[in-house]
This record gives sequence, C-alpha cells and structure tokens, in this order.
Amino acid sequence: MHALMCFEAAGRLMSMKKAAEELHVTPAAVSQQIAKLEARVQARLFIRSHRQLALTREGQIYLQAIRPAFTLIDAATERLCSESQQRSITVSCTSGFAMQWLLPRLPRFEKICPGIDIQLNTTNRKVDLLAEGVDFAVRHGLGHYPGLEVEKLVSDDLCPVCSPALLAKHGALDAPAAVLRFTLLHDEHKQDWALWLQSAGIETVPHLPGPVFVDSNGAIDAALAGKGIALIRTALVRQELAAGRLINPLRLPLASITAYYLVYDASALLQRANQRFRRWLAAEAAAEGNIWAE
Repeated sequence: MHALMCFEAAGRLMSMKKAAEELHVTPAAVSQQIAKLEARVQARLFIRSHRQLALTREGQIYLQAIRPAFTLIDAATERLCSESQQRSITVSCTSGFAMQWLLPRLPRFEKICPGIDIQLNTTNRKVDLLAEGVDFAVRHGLGHYPGLEVEKLVSDDLCPVCSPALLAKHGALDAPAAVLRFTLLHDEHKQDWALWLQSAGIETVPHLPGPVFVDSNGAIDAALAGKGIALIRTALVRQELAAGRLINPLRLPLASITAYYLVYDASALLQRANQRFRRWLAAEAAAEGNIWAE
C-alpha cells in the first residue's frame, strides 16, 4: 500500500519531490518504493531523467486504473473525520420526485434536525455517488445497483388522474375506454398509457395522441389545470389526491415491477446526520403505508 501511495502521488504530481512533501517522506524513499512496485509488477512505470519525470504507457494505464480506489478511500475517510462537522446532505433524484414527494416533506426533517441543509441535485442521469460527493440517491427502477446499499422507498403503481373540473365539464368516466375521449397527458414514459389500457382489457390500443412532457411535473401541472388526464405514479400525487385537487375517476391502478429506491454507499452512514436522514425517510415512507424493513 505504501508503494502504491508513492506511485499515485508521483504520477499525479509528476514529481518525486512533490510526492515526498505530500507524503512527509524523503524523495529517495518515494523512489525506492516505486522501484519495489516496478519489480513487483514486472513493468517499468516511469521514465526518469535528471530534471524530468514521465509515465510510461503502462504507468499511465495503471495510474488511471488505481486512482478510483484512492478516491473512494479519500471520500470515506473524509466522511469519518468530518462526522461532527456535517452541515449538509446531498440527495440526487429526478425533478419529479423532488418536487412532488421530497420537497413537501422536508420541513418536517428540518424541524427535527435544525441546521442541516438538504442540497438537491435534480437529474435523470446515474451519478457516481462518491466521486460527485452525493450522500444519497433516489433511483427509479428494479433495485439492482451493484456495489451500493439499496432499500425500497416507495411503490410505483400508475393511476389516471385529472381535475374534478375536467369531468364536470366533459362528463364522467364510466369505463376505461372512456379515457380515449379526453386528451391524454404523457410524461417521458409515453408507453405507460398503452400498458394501462391493455391491463384494463383494451387489447387493441390505437395511436395515443397528446402532449408529451419532459418529466412528470409537467403532466401533473397540466392535469391540475384541467388540460387532460395524466397517468402518474401514485407516490407523486398523494397530496393532490388527498386534497381533492386531483381525482382518480376509475380507481384502476396498474401495478409496476419498478419502484423508487434509496441508494447510497455504505460509508454514508459513518455520519450521524445521514443516519438520521435515512431513518426519517423510512418513517415518511411508512406513513404512506410503504413497508421499509430495517
């Protein structure tokens, strides 16, 4: 490990002297450790000259391969050392989940953990948690995220929703096929409407027109404005349904094999604030009837 530390520092700084200063040893000690490593791997890692240091092709490839491991070690150590100083928690999730599920609940966390800021990184892409300094991610899928801790957060049933004013203006829905009389609002998962109709017994699904929104927020806002019927994941509209701003006129949910999962590196729980945040999320999910086993 000492030899790898010397190699990584010298390769990153391109200087035996600077690597020695960083590691608090002599340049001769760094050079000796790298020579031992080269003997061990039976490959030359550096091209040495009187005033210049350069990596060989093998050295470049090897440095690139081992650097992520040093990044992981550094991030885990930083979490352990800064446990008492943690003042923020970074959460990565989609904008839809942030706006519809997490943000309305955050005041309750802020009340029990004053002084801890929640920083939301809203994105649809898969993030590298440690490399990007993210404590937790909420990901939508099947729950397979190798190398990370994964816990089911909320289920993902789909249900058609609309404003009460829409039905008051255009008439009630008396059968699943009746939704085809209305404008259908789509999010990025446009195929969901076809799946829902098929599950309701409508085998031949015609072309389904209607506006497509980049995320569920747009479809929900359009439904609230009475512009049509949206097919939305139940977890994202619980409050709107409870308040009566949206209704589920047919009560025919479509069970999904996907769900929202809390994903994190195990080292995140080295910090007490992260532990409290995770427990709080568990309580919020349980309050909705979602089971999250410890």
